[in-house]
Parts: sequence; structure tokens; C-alpha cells
Amino acid sequence: MKRFLCIALSALLLLALTLSSPAEEAIETVVTIVRTPEQDHAERPPCFPDPADQFIPLPETENYALNKPASAANHADVYVIKNVNDGKTDTYWESKGFPAEVVIDLQGSFQVSTVAVCLNPSSIWEPRIQEIAVQLSLDGETYAEAAQAADYQFSADTGNRIRIDFTPAEAAVVKVIFLKNSSSRTMGAQAAEIGVY
Repeated sequence: MKRFLCIALSALLLLALTLSSPAEEAIETVVTIVRTPEQDHAERPPCFPDPADQFIPLPETENYALNKPASAANHADVYVIKNVNDGKTDTYWESKGFPAEVVIDLQGSFQVSTVAVCLNPSSIWEPRIQEIAVQLSLDGETYAEAAQAADYQFSADTGNRIRIDFTPAEAAVVKVIFLKNSSSRTMGAQAAEIGVY
């Protein structure tokens, strides 16, 4: 019985399609083809604000620390010191405990006035406060204080970066001293990039 009903309904449906009115046959579907522009990289639509507009700006001068020799007493797991000035914020250095010192040899003497510390800008990095001080040296042995230890707020809203501005001075070696990190996910200092300007 069920099979008979299925066959009957199928037949009625086929008959209805066959006997459709001429007006229904005259309906046309219009398809508009829109060609996408050539792209070789991801682009943000102009109607969406650029999050980078809210980032703390970095100086437009040369970063004297980029790819220069850097050293630290220790590091946690795979978060080695070479990550601290490799030009990438998706790699980072992490210390084992505090205080933690990063020493960067600028391989020359330069007039400097800013140290920038960056974490990965992704919002997956929770906001945190790190206490940081900066010292400068001409010979790598005698250091002078450029910026006293102070708390700096890292937030993805501002690019997870901070800048420490101080009176311009000549330096060949820069020491960045981390004294605390409020993040609950680590027991040490963290920096994806340290720039010296």
C-alpha cells in the first residue's frame, strides 16, 4: 500500500510539472557574475577599522637592537633569548624567575632615547603588567640608569607593546631588567621583541 501511494504521488508530481503554465516557463533566472580582484595577500576591507590604529606607535627611526647579539642568564623551555630581537612577534623569550636581565650589544655606539618591549599582539595574550627598568653602557661593564623600574601595562588593544622613553644618551650596550610579570600563566618575564631606538 505504501509503495502504491509513493508511485501515485510521484506520478502526480510529474504530471503537475509537465502541465506547468506558459507564464511559469517564461520566468528566467538572472545570474550576475562578479570578478574578484587579483590578490597576492590578505586584505582588510576598508569598512573595517584597522586595529593597528590603536597600537602604541614605535619610533620611526632605526631599531638598533634588531638581530644584534643578545644574552640573558636563563630561559624557560624553548623560549630562547635569540627570539627577543629577531623581528618577529610570534616568537618570544621567557625567563626563569626574577629579576631577569636582557643585555643587547648594539655593535656600535648610538644616540638612543627609547626602548620598546612587545609581546605577541594577539588577543589570546591576556593583559598583564611587567615591571621594567633600562640601563645603558658604553663598555658593557659600567651601566647608568636610563629609566627607573616602573609598571607597564600590556594589552592586545594597544598591540601588546609598550615604549620606555628617556633622555637621549650614547649607548653601545642596553640592559633591560624585568622585575615582575602579573600574568598567571608564567613565573618569568616575557618579551617577543625588544627594540632600541
